[in-house]
Amino acid sequence: MRIALTGTPGTGKTSVACLLREAGECVVDLNDVAASFGLLGQYDRRRRTREVDLKALARHLARALPKEGTVFLEGHIAHLLPVDRAIVLRCAPAVLRRRLARRGYPAAKIRENCLAEALDEITIEAVARLGKGRVFEIETTMPDARRTVAIIMRIVRSGFKRAGKYRPGGIDYSADILRNPNYYSRE
Repeated sequence: MRIALTGTPGTGKTSVACLLREAGECVVDLNDVAASFGLLGQYDRRRRTREVDLKALARHLARALPKEGTVFLEGHIAHLLPVDRAIVLRCAPAVLRRRLARRGYPAAKIRENCLAEALDEITIEAVARLGKGRVFEIETTMPDARRTVAIIMRIVRSGFKRAGKYRPGGIDYSADILRNPNYYSRE
């Protein structure tokens, strides 16, 4: 089974992925794979990012990943790849804003990512691709990666049957846009 461990940058994917690896789970860092195998496009100076060739990445993973067992694909694009389930990590935009600022993200990129989080962009994309029954959301505003891993493993070990409260729609940050309209407007 392939499980996307996805979410807006800054929601805790890397911390959770490290703990999953420590627990013996197979976790693939999609950023590393894309960089290592030359699957990155031109650098976009305005957005300070590089696009990933998703079709080439999917072909590479189809050849490289084990056919049996559970594999977590970690990255903010994981839900756009052929996966069986998606776990979307979510974080309140105000906290996400501070996390991304500490990482040195430029203001425009922070605003873009906070808007994506407030509008449920990744959850919506995942549900559109996989259907609501195969997507799960976990709140990570209070950073406790061990707790998040425990929730993920409980969901996976139950065959995704004990995941009712983690179904999409339980987390809503859209009011952040109304509370902070000037923050989300373009400069």
